[in-house]
Amino acid sequence: MKIDMFVWGVVIVCAGLFILCDGLSAHWGKTGSGRSLAYVMLLSPLSYWAFAFINTRLDLAVTGALVNTIVVAGAVLVGAVVFKEEVSSLQYIGIALALISVTLLNLA
Repeated sequence: MKIDMFVWGVVIVCAGLFILCDGLSAHWGKTGSGRSLAYVMLLSPLSYWAFAFINTRLDLAVTGALVNTIVVAGAVLVGAVVFKEEVSSLQYIGIALALISVTLLNLA
């Protein structure tokens, strides 16, 4: 199953929105910032709309694998870079393997 460039773009935007929501939620949890929570509440419906749009073009299994794997990798990077959380080498290898699996899903 080949994915056209427009759908890939929506996948990246969708994953980016979910990663942003994850980061804002973590910020809210650590600081109590109501502004962060408000942004999450505004962005969440758009994130799920993008996911639903992708699902009109692809099967749920592929959509979920694509978006959720990118979200996991992005959340790990946000945690490591923004929140200065420690990520082990083994965890980075796991993320790399997950990204390889997404690539393999798109070769069929």
